[in-house]
Amino acid sequence: MGRLTRALGAFALASCGWLVGADAALGFDGFGDTAVDSTYGQGITFEVELTGGEPERLELLLSTPGDEGSFVTPVEPSESSATHVWDTSAGYLTPNTVITYRWRAVDGETAIVSDEATFRYVDDRPGLDWQSTRLGEATVHWYGDSQGQALRFGELTAQGVARAEQLLGTRLAGPVDVFVYDTREDFFGALGPGAREWTGAAAYSELRTIFMWLGGGSTSYLEVAMLHEVTHIVFHDATDNPYHEPARWLNEGIATWAERSEADDERSIVQLEAGGGGLFAFEAITEQFPIGERGGRLSYAQGASLVDLIVRDHGEEAIAAIAAAYRAGASDAEALEAGTGMTADDLYASFYAEFGADAPQAIQPDPIAPSNVDRPPAGRVDPGGVEPGTERPPDEGAPTEEEPTPGEPGEPAEDGPGILVLLGIAAIIAVGAAVVVARRTAGSAP
Repeated sequence: MGRLTRALGAFALASCGWLVGADAALGFDGFGDTAVDSTYGQGITFEVELTGGEPERLELLLSTPGDEGSFVTPVEPSESSATHVWDTSAGYLTPNTVITYRWRAVDGETAIVSDEATFRYVDDRPGLDWQSTRLGEATVHWYGDSQGQALRFGELTAQGVARAEQLLGTRLAGPVDVFVYDTREDFFGALGPGAREWTGAAAYSELRTIFMWLGGGSTSYLEVAMLHEVTHIVFHDATDNPYHEPARWLNEGIATWAERSEADDERSIVQLEAGGGGLFAFEAITEQFPIGERGGRLSYAQGASLVDLIVRDHGEEAIAAIAAAYRAGASDAEALEAGTGMTADDLYASFYAEFGADAPQAIQPDPIAPSNVDRPPAGRVDPGGVEPGTERPPDEGAPTEEEPTPGEPGEPAEDGPGILVLLGIAAIIAVGAAVVVARRTAGSAP
């Protein structure tokens, strides 16, 4: 969510409360104490005390990081209090999400809004006896016997932040939380139903949160993944703008390149694919990566390899200039040109030339083939109002099967509509003439 939208939304809510004041003529005196409680994976309960009676209408305003505005849900008050339950068993909510909420009472066009408050939705499943420690910009959380690896992740977070800040020419905007899970069930229970089965670490940049699974790979893999994920959060801060997200290939490419400050392995993958199945157009991996092992691997590899080419030919300062352009509201093409001095098309062309590959061409869709579904014959049209199995007798004067209508079967008669039109015109003329005669006759009477 962009800062501009958030600022306008907050100003609107604040202005609403300021305009009506505490003396608004509502059926209640105001809001009392509020309370929030939650059970992970089940629900969040919001409660508020109402003094002086029930308002005409009561609403709860909810928002989470990245929302473009507040979600408004009506709440039915009960005498001097009100309760609303957010069912998180039906709608998944990522742990460590900070929820901002306000209560609003409405009477006609007058409204009173309570003070803004926040609540953090935590993963409090049985057996997760979380312990925490602060290491620089990171707060690391673990349970069980994972303290040693958790503290190592905290150290790597500090290293990754420093390296990403230098590359992107910016500073981390706020602290980072790292949650270390011991089992697969615990880890995927936190990531929710949308997680890919091969995931071993995940960063939620807007929540400033990283989830790590100790069983997601070897120790060396996990340490590299830690550097990758924290780079995503720094990239989010470096490119945050009110208009759009940067290209995904660039986001993942920078995070992959930052793991070792090079992309030799990724270049090998691109070189192999260039001589085999071919490469992707960068426009095709701007929003989402293809599903499947080859699609994901090649998308990451192309992104990191192009970042490597930019750093080699234009220096690391080009990456910082690209990030600054995004912060100013540039499009993908404008940001790349701001950092490299090359148009996006020329930059992509140099990438494909680097690997001796032809630039991917747009694939024209095949025309839609005619339907091959067997359809029953139309048969006779049901005249309606007739019991099934009976025949409606023909109207007097209506053509029968023995007396076909003029023209070809299935076609309207050529003269029928014309005759009806002429008859209608004649009737109108006759009526008009009769009216004129009547008026003249009435006018000549003594």
